[in-house]
Amino acid sequence: MTATVLLPLRVLEDESVAAGLFEFLSPTEVIVLGYYEVPDQTPPDAAREQFGERAQKKLDEVREAFEDAGATAETRMVFTGEAEQTIGRIAHDEEVDAVVHPGAAMDVDRLLVPLVGKADVNRVAEFVAALVADRDIEVTVFGLDETLEASDVQAALDAAGLSSERVTTETGPEGNPVEAIAAAAVDYDAIVMGEPQPTLSEWVFGELEDRVATEALGPVFVVRAVEESETDSGETAE
Repeated sequence: MTATVLLPLRVLEDESVAAGLFEFLSPTEVIVLGYYEVPDQTPPDAAREQFGERAQKKLDEVREAFEDAGATAETRMVFTGEAEQTIGRIAHDEEVDAVVHPGAAMDVDRLLVPLVGKADVNRVAEFVAALVADRDIEVTVFGLDETLEASDVQAALDAAGLSSERVTTETGPEGNPVEAIAAAAVDYDAIVMGEPQPTLSEWVFGELEDRVATEALGPVFVVRAVEESETDSGETAE
């Protein structure tokens, strides 16, 4: 399996990709999604006409850097009034395995995999195995979902091709999962987590993965749930 990753990037706001992320994503197929959230009352077509050429030039530089690192990469650029909906729709349409919040990444040697919110453990396991490939990367599964047994997690990883010798399984503390993940993340270079099922608290306080990405320093990969369906409005793409 070759994993496909969607990397949303605010290229017109000079959001960049840390050097270590190019190397870390080398076994994957990367879709670099440049996006610009247009102000109210501004037609997306007008923004594309004004900024499209400059945005595409920056995207091409990112694509070339991924290709130099060994990844397969392509670009898309969108001008939209609803950035989150647009990113979700494109992730769905392109059937990507995961969306990454870039973060800061130098060398990625330690990977944290928190399981929370009834995420699809089999999809997470398959993505982790494809991402790690045959590299010497330490993987720690951080159990925060009381419905999951460590043996079930290990069985999923084994089936995905990641042997138990390369994986450590730990049980996280009870309480706020974001705080638990953020506390653990300081000892790791990147995080892979499954897309949690929506809960009332996530709607009130913001999406769980966004909050984790805010707290963590390294990149955060969110493995998409199969049943995800997003809609979008008011955008134009190149």
